[in-house]
Amino acid sequence: MIKFFRKIRQSLLSEGKIGKYLKYAIGEIVLVVIGILIALQVNNWNENRKKIMVKSGYTHSLINDFKTDSIALSALISRLERDSIVFRKFQNRIKLSESKFDTLVNMYRSEFPFLYSGNYSFNNTTLINLVGNNEISYPGDIRDTFASLTKKQKDFENINSIFGEKYFDLINEDVYYLADDYFFDSGKEVRDITWNNVDKVEFLRFFERLADWKMAYTDVILNFGRQIQTDTYELKHQLEKSENK
Repeated sequence: MIKFFRKIRQSLLSEGKIGKYLKYAIGEIVLVVIGILIALQVNNWNENRKKIMVKSGYTHSLINDFKTDSIALSALISRLERDSIVFRKFQNRIKLSESKFDTLVNMYRSEFPFLYSGNYSFNNTTLINLVGNNEISYPGDIRDTFASLTKKQKDFENINSIFGEKYFDLINEDVYYLADDYFFDSGKEVRDITWNNVDKVEFLRFFERLADWKMAYTDVILNFGRQIQTDTYELKHQLEKSENK
């Protein structure tokens, strides 16, 4: 192609057609410039397409993480809501009961919500990576939610861990207070002997500390969990909406 254009130019010069030669040269330059612009446009289109594909990959990963987290968090919230109701009922029963010690013993042995979700964590690797990655283009409000949600998740995990450590410290202080749902069942008669010989004042103090700590844990983590669940739902909806445009 280059040889072809060169021959045309040489032919025009040899024939002394300077005017036509200049027009042809200008036209050739224009064609080259247009070619360069088209190449740049194609390159920009390819780069934008790559960025859109990368962003879409991140978005789908986030949506899947949010779905997984929402299922786990919903289960935790449901259990904490049940535990919260149990503690409110405990308080009402204690205030109305004429036999407070027997009531507390029964609560501890058969009804106390001992379960604790230790080492709770979120599937937030993609979310954390995006918070510090400005190359992936998201609207400012979504980016702000990324940062806010990441902080809430971290605070949730830290508080859950701190409460858990203290909770188990309290339980381990008085492991001889036997509940009725151990894996090894020594029988009610054996456990009754233990309970008939406990120091009532010491147990009442222990029960109040344990119930107070577990109730505080339940309310705090429940509040955090609901906030995170709401933010997760809203962010997931925004991302799904942006993908469907």
